[in-house]
Amino acid sequence: MAPPLSQQTAARVAPVSQKQTARDVINIVVMVGGTVDPINSDPKVRSASYRNPNIPPPPDPTKNNDPDWYWGDNGPLGDALLELQKKYRNLHLFVAHGWTGDNSPTNRRIAGAYLADRLCGGNGEKAYYKRFLHSEVSIHLIGHSHGGNVINEFTHRAATSKQWPKQWKIRSITYLSTPFFTRLHPVDTGAFHKDCRVLNVYCKYDLTQRVIADFSLHPLNDVLQQVRASELVERIAQVKFDTGLLQSAMLSVDMQLTRSKWYQLDPKLLMDADAGIKLYEGVLSTLKQVHAVFDKAREIIGRFNQGIDYPVPKELDAKLTKHRQVMSDALASKFRLRLDEIERGLDKTKKAFLVRLKGGKFPHQGFFEDLHVTAFLLPLVKFLSVDRTSLRGPLWDLVYELLKEQIHEFDNTKTTPADQLRGTPFAARIVDLPITDKDLLFGRGKDAAFDKFISRLEAIEVRYAQFPSQHALMDLLFTLIAQMEPLRTAVSKWATAVDWYEGMLRSQAWVKSKLGTQTDQDKLVLRFVQMLESYALIFKDRDCGPMQVDDPKFKQPEGHPPLGSIPYLAMTAHSTSRQDLYPKVRTALEGQLDTLPRAGR
Repeated sequence: MAPPLSQQTAARVAPVSQKQTARDVINIVVMVGGTVDPINSDPKVRSASYRNPNIPPPPDPTKNNDPDWYWGDNGPLGDALLELQKKYRNLHLFVAHGWTGDNSPTNRRIAGAYLADRLCGGNGEKAYYKRFLHSEVSIHLIGHSHGGNVINEFTHRAATSKQWPKQWKIRSITYLSTPFFTRLHPVDTGAFHKDCRVLNVYCKYDLTQRVIADFSLHPLNDVLQQVRASELVERIAQVKFDTGLLQSAMLSVDMQLTRSKWYQLDPKLLMDADAGIKLYEGVLSTLKQVHAVFDKAREIIGRFNQGIDYPVPKELDAKLTKHRQVMSDALASKFRLRLDEIERGLDKTKKAFLVRLKGGKFPHQGFFEDLHVTAFLLPLVKFLSVDRTSLRGPLWDLVYELLKEQIHEFDNTKTTPADQLRGTPFAARIVDLPITDKDLLFGRGKDAAFDKFISRLEAIEVRYAQFPSQHALMDLLFTLIAQMEPLRTAVSKWATAVDWYEGMLRSQAWVKSKLGTQTDQDKLVLRFVQMLESYALIFKDRDCGPMQVDDPKFKQPEGHPPLGSIPYLAMTAHSTSRQDLYPKVRTALEGQLDTLPRAGR
């Protein structure tokens, strides 16, 4: 979490130096990629600053076909650095480095130390710049995302290693969308040049830097991809029921009175046949979709519980276990038990609906009898119930247990290194370089909704940092879910339909309770609808307004998330800072070079 960006910037913007040097020092620009997989689903993917020479170039030179080349899709940035290399006599670009790219403190520490050793030959490594070991060298570090925290570990190694040449000094650090931790990965200024400047490049819309990066996760050990966990999300998204079918069928009943009493409807009153067929077929279609969700859920639970053996990169060997049970036996048993209870009720419901369809008559009360409320709705309501205040319930208690097992460390992050540099001469040498205006979301009229959304998330993380409670973590999760399209826009319609039906059932329940005719089934149906209303209100309370841009003019390329969506904010906006060496960033970096231009440049 960070204070308002305007406050960060207004209080501290060091002036960018102008080149006034006649010296010709060796300058080395070091590129450090960031986290390639925030949820650690694939430990085999790496964050490499170079293109794999064993992969043939793609037919289209503008495309990147090397999945490990971190900067492969950032052509303008790479081109700008090559232009600088051509412009100056003694400027070298170091990209012969890669690390696991995992969202793990252990990996970042190892990667930073290894990079420093790789340059100078420390800790038994072969020195990449052996010929410069006895020369004055100015180091310029550029890192995106957690690559900036790898750089911080680099600074620690350079400051403390006896093998780091004393005449090698860090003259600039360019942080691109780096999340700065409170406790983890502190920067060490021991090897800084006295004129070092810290360039802090950030985008306001970057959800990863401002929120997601606070959570360092255990590796999920490739299990998500192996079990095709994305299919579960797809199957859940396919579960649909048109509440209008229920409303139409119920209203199609001829409101005849029985025993001449206005408050008693004959339970044998029939729905309109066409409306009844549509309703029953709609429910059966939904049940089929729910079965598909349960099948995939069981498959994933099985693999989570079984665990998986996975490869460990050589630099992490003996540092991480090679087998991990993602879900404990006890937790897996709880999930399976709940699923079995609900699905047994689904089977009874399916059979009853098929019989009713074959008969062709649809009594008003028969619909609720066919649901087999006690067999299906009771375990479903128990499992899915959620308290609007505590955000607790059987399902969400299990989700919390699962999330808690995956969180390695939580450390509230900021968008500036100011706290880390406080008390050093370099606190006044930070150059804040916002590039929000370079993001496609800028100027699309979504700032009010985004500001409300990010403020809510950051406030939750402050609470979680003070006391890591279940409520805070679930509040964070529900807030993220509530802002996802198309759920966000669907909630208002859903809430209206559920509220209408809940009101009807509540009125009916009041009458029946006065007459002593209310059944347990009546109470359970009302409880089910009230549960749906609780979800609708939870999501509605956390709706911060539309952020996604649905204008066809701004449709993103295939494979890219929609502009303004949660995935866009987490991935695309997080990468805005590395798309180019923007003019003001280039000016600031170039001002730190202490090598001479080539003749005629």
